[in-house]
This record gives sequence, C-alpha cells and structure tokens, in this order.
Amino acid sequence: MLVSESDWRAIQETLYLLSIPGMREAIKEGMETPFEDCVTELS
Repeated sequence: MLVSESDWRAIQETLYLLSIPGMREAIKEGMETPFEDCVTELS
C-alpha cells in the first residue's frame, strides 16, 4: 500500500498523541466542549 508523505505524517502524529496516557480522553472532552466555552477575551 502506498500513502502520501502528508498522510504518513498524519498517521504518525495520531499514533504519537494516542500513546500519551489520558490524551484520548482529553481529545474527546475537547471535541464535546462548545466553541463558545473555549473563547476567552484578551484585555
């Protein structure tokens, strides 16, 4: 199977992030958080 370099790098990045304990749960939690709750005002 052949994959492009950018796809291969994306696969490697995903595997790296998922190898960090708790990262999968943190990503899921972040995806469920409404955008409005993530925005902060700068003074």
